[in-house]
Amino acid sequence: IRDYTRWTSQGPQPIPVFDYLQMSGRAGRPGYDEEGFSYLIAKTLPEAEQLQYQYIYGEIEATNSRLLENRDAVFRQIISQVASGMAKNPEELMDFFKDTFSGFQMTHSEYSSLFASDTLGFQIKEALDFLIENGMIQAVPEGLKATTFGMLVAKSNYAVETAVRLKEFARSDANTDMSRLVYEICRTPDIIPLSLKGRKTRDPIRERLNKAGLFVVDVGNQEATAATLMEWMDERSEYEIENAFNVYAASTRRAAYDASLLVKFHREICQILGVYTGLDSMETLAARLYYGVKLELLPLVVGIKRLGRKRARALVDAFGTDLRYASRAELLRIEGIGPKTAENILKKYHTVD
Repeated sequence: IRDYTRWTSQGPQPIPVFDYLQMSGRAGRPGYDEEGFSYLIAKTLPEAEQLQYQYIYGEIEATNSRLLENRDAVFRQIISQVASGMAKNPEELMDFFKDTFSGFQMTHSEYSSLFASDTLGFQIKEALDFLIENGMIQAVPEGLKATTFGMLVAKSNYAVETAVRLKEFARSDANTDMSRLVYEICRTPDIIPLSLKGRKTRDPIRERLNKAGLFVVDVGNQEATAATLMEWMDERSEYEIENAFNVYAASTRRAAYDASLLVKFHREICQILGVYTGLDSMETLAARLYYGVKLELLPLVVGIKRLGRKRARALVDAFGTDLRYASRAELLRIEGIGPKTAENILKKYHTVD
């Protein structure tokens, strides 16, 4: 184990004893080896002594539940319990939370046991009020019931905050503005934003957003991510984006993929709400984010398996968007187009050599 630190929002921090033991426990193969060896590497003798005292002889840290500190986790647990029919009223939700590790710690703590029920009850009531207000749970004569919107959230892996934000956007006048939708998605907790490089100028990002009709005062990582995704759909490479916007663009593909899935999630929300305007545009946007192409390349990258945007662009530049009259020999002259890809193109467009 060469590195016993881990990068956090507070900078590099020593890993817990628990994590060290987890890593060390992987030495040796069960069923094959009678013993295993792990090594914790130190650069100096004093450091070695300190590591030995901390990790070899140190005690495992106490494990404390943070369930109630995570607002979204509480929301999702309540939605899941109600949607599955496991809990139909606040009392059954209380029983569920008392049986969690968090509830056990609260009810058995010498400091919080007297107030455990009141604390849990308050948390559950506050969360229920929020979920009912935002249309995910409703009170019916039989008890609590998940709405269609709530069922969608329960089946997804997205944060409740994301679902609420997208629902509100779906009901706004801006719902048909795809650039604004991209920006809204970048502001959700389910998109890991790209990071800006230090204090370099942010004017190019502001100008790109202005071009899309988005006028922002402060430019941060979320704005940088939105501008990056717009350029990605305009077929700019990560290298070009990084130089243009002064961002760390290595995660562009991941952000684009996550954003494309969130567009589809937003589309489902719109259908549930009865908002049908712009559904086709959302489907197109999701595809453009996924493939990173302009609109004219979509039929090619979607229709020809594993073609990719670079080769698709080369084909369109050479033959236009209609490849019906391109021969096999002509296709093979395009860089990156091999016999198999050429055959797939010919099959797709019903051309003959």
